[in-house]
Amino acid sequence: MTVADQTVSDGQPSSGALSELRSSARGWHGVQLAVLGFIGLCGVLQGQATSPAPHWLKVVAGLLVIVALVLSCLATALVASSAWPVSGWHTAGESAATDAADLAEGGRRLRLGVRLTFVAVATLALGAMSSWWPTPGDGGNADTGAGAVSVSTSSGTVCGDLAPATAGVLAIDTGGQRVLLRLDSVVAISPVESCG
Repeated sequence: MTVADQTVSDGQPSSGALSELRSSARGWHGVQLAVLGFIGLCGVLQGQATSPAPHWLKVVAGLLVIVALVLSCLATALVASSAWPVSGWHTAGESAATDAADLAEGGRRLRLGVRLTFVAVATLALGAMSSWWPTPGDGGNADTGAGAVSVSTSSGTVCGDLAPATAGVLAIDTGGQRVLLRLDSVVAISPVESCG
């Protein structure tokens, strides 16, 4: 049973139900401020300028971080309005009915704020996925997954990146030119940092 559901049979809030709701909202408000700070920090630290991801993915990731920040701000405002409501302008005769309305409305805002907090975190996680884009230099050629190699044959040495080839043939890309070598002519293959 949630705090908002704690009412007695005549529909009026039970003793302390409104204060329990506000106490719960204050606890969630602290969590939301931490989430808001985390989203802001991730947005600042996101290294889009040096990321190898395509431009469209960087733009989408940036927009997702902004959406997460807006959702987090909205969620924080909803929970804060439930934790510290601006009320007290009603007369003594309206107090019990107003408390019941405050309890229902406060519970609704608290639930919505908590849900929006989780959506904001999920949106931030989705936006951060662009940082996992593979780097072409980490592990070799972006097209084949292989790095530069030095291939020794009976007639000389060729250095370049491995390229796709047919059966029985080794293809090497060297400075914009593709060299095809028969495998039976290859004496040795050695990985190298770069050809130069």
